[in-house]
Amino acid sequence: MNHPLKIYAAPLQGFTDRVWRNAHHEVWGGIDAYYAPFMRVTGGEIPHRDVAEALPQNNTAPLRPQILASPPAQAVMMAQRLRDMGHECIDINLGCPHPPIALKGKGSGMLARPAECQAMLEALAQIEGVAYSVKMRLGYDKPTQWKEILPLLDIIQPQEIVVHPRIGKQLYKGALAMDEFAALATACHYPIVFNGDITEAAQIEQLKSHFPALSGIMVGRHLIAQPDFFSEEKSVEKLMQFHQLLFSAYSSALTGGDHQVLSKMKALWEMMLPDADKKARKLIKKSSDLTKYQAAVNLLFSNLNLK
Repeated sequence: MNHPLKIYAAPLQGFTDRVWRNAHHEVWGGIDAYYAPFMRVTGGEIPHRDVAEALPQNNTAPLRPQILASPPAQAVMMAQRLRDMGHECIDINLGCPHPPIALKGKGSGMLARPAECQAMLEALAQIEGVAYSVKMRLGYDKPTQWKEILPLLDIIQPQEIVVHPRIGKQLYKGALAMDEFAALATACHYPIVFNGDITEAAQIEQLKSHFPALSGIMVGRHLIAQPDFFSEEKSVEKLMQFHQLLFSAYSSALTGGDHQVLSKMKALWEMMLPDADKKARKLIKKSSDLTKYQAAVNLLFSNLNLK
């Protein structure tokens, strides 16, 4: 799958943590940057977990840290912390559609509040020694809200803008608004990255054809489902290696015992390799201990046929 576009791994809360990112990078590589799930401020503090996710020493994969679009003081707190860690470029999340976040005017919710967005950007622009990128949707409840937000991005002069052509209220359902994406791409003078529902290599070629100025693509859910999506070297052995790296790392990192490890791995299997042997997938889901889990996983890999 040879193409000049930059390739990014999208941030998915609960899935693309540093264990997943580092394991994927070790087994396949080929990703220009793995976007970390957003850092947030809770109770006036940045959670220790969010700090640990962004520490350079915890990341062997190329990382783009991300902050949740938030009130200015919170955004500045996060950006300064990341800068002090040594990060030179920070992504601003204007795309999260999760209702408990968006309804508070954070993430994609800020797209409907241009004055609040402007205040955040002006505050971030005052921080020296850091550049920004932006990950956004077309709007929160209207697909044309980007028209008020895009000019405001000049305040920070982003290195690039990742656009998911849905509105926040759609979550991940419904059609992509490609006409609005085209309008945004035409109006934007910053590099544009496309994000949304990419599941086949042919789609990438179509995007390149329709949008020749496109800077890159970002894939999220399908890269969880098919971790070798961007690799020309597809093998059961590499998928097994990837699984073992994840299993070993989570077994070491999670302190809640076998049950916590089992829950983490089962959650991953809800998305990973969805076309694999149905019987084995059902056994993984029903496994009550790690011995039964490992047996089910071994069955799945022994029956796995790569297309």
